[in-house]
Amino acid sequence: MIIQIDSMETVIAIQNEAHNELDSTLIRRIHQNLSRVRHWGIRHIPREDNRETDGIAKQFKERRKGLHVF
Repeated sequence: MIIQIDSMETVIAIQNEAHNELDSTLIRRIHQNLSRVRHWGIRHIPREDNRETDGIAKQFKERRKGLHVF
């Protein structure tokens, strides 16, 4: 699994397994989930290169708002 994200702060926080000031419940939970994946990597990408993916994610989010499960 390859994770690409446009937040360098997040990349550093996830890469660091040692506790630091960025350590949070969310980061610990991400590490727990990633420990179940055999091979993974994370890398920073410029925000400009992430626009298309961000647009797709926003479309999905908008669709979920209209989704009702009965």
